[in-house]
Amino acid sequence: MSLLSNQMSPARWAVLLAAVVGLELANRLTGAGTSLMLAEMLILAIFAASLNLLMSYGHMVSFGHAAFFGLGAYGFTLAVSRAGLPVELALLFGPLLAGFGGLVFGALCVRLTEIYFAMLTLACAQITYTVLFQWYDVTGGDTGITGFMPARFGLSEANFTTLVLVVLAVCLALMARLVASPLGLAIRAVGQDRWRAEALGLAPRRVQLVAFVISAAFAGVAGTLFAAFQGAAFPDYAGLGFTLEALIMVVLGGLHSFWGGVLGAVLFTQLRHWAPVLTGHWGLLLGIVLLIFVIALPHGVAALGARLGLGPKGDRA
Repeated sequence: MSLLSNQMSPARWAVLLAAVVGLELANRLTGAGTSLMLAEMLILAIFAASLNLLMSYGHMVSFGHAAFFGLGAYGFTLAVSRAGLPVELALLFGPLLAGFGGLVFGALCVRLTEIYFAMLTLACAQITYTVLFQWYDVTGGDTGITGFMPARFGLSEANFTTLVLVVLAVCLALMARLVASPLGLAIRAVGQDRWRAEALGLAPRRVQLVAFVISAAFAGVAGTLFAAFQGAAFPDYAGLGFTLEALIMVVLGGLHSFWGGVLGAVLFTQLRHWAPVLTGHWGLLLGIVLLIFVIALPHGVAALGARLGLGPKGDRA
């Protein structure tokens, strides 16, 4: 069963197409400030979608997903600044380094389950952050790496945002194909009941490791784009703060929904953007919103959209 065909009616396709067109129109018809805000929102959507893939379908809660965001940023940055590679080739090194990090850390983490798995991912992320923070000769330490290339590849704000929108669309298409593939079904089966999946002949650890690596690589794509967006890479990209933001996005958007990460990133970014207008207490506002969602809308914006007939039904993991 395909998420793209069987679960998406023409009306819902029209809604999604309208959203893409609306984003591009907002990007082209407004000022540079709006384009920059949209670019950040779309990059975070890729990051949140990568975590949502791991949590909603693999049922693996990661407290260290920002490690791969940071590795993606530094993989790209080091390939340009230290190795002197062309930007086009260096773009591959971010996702590759993040995927390799996912392979190494995942091989350790999938040996455990539930809270022990989550805490081990946190430990791996702290190791990554510490290395990036203290390895001055390579990573620049706490000052990071700056000035290695013009921000946004030297593109205008609007053109860079269009590029990010295209990358997001490609990433979501690949994720949808994965979820609907035999591998995706195996990931869901192991996530729902690993013992039953093992009895059916699946290798739970191997399946979880593959899911972990794929999710890490997509996070690396987001990290690469964010480093290009900022024209810099800093250790904080691998810090706990970015992981918590991604977790909040997934919760706001809706766990167990394919579109949860994307919708959550949109809502989170808009809240943060407009918070100074509404109140000077961003943390207080975010806490109130989280309380409302957890109590009144536990399945997030995606569930609300499904009730209104605006989102895909049946995409629960």
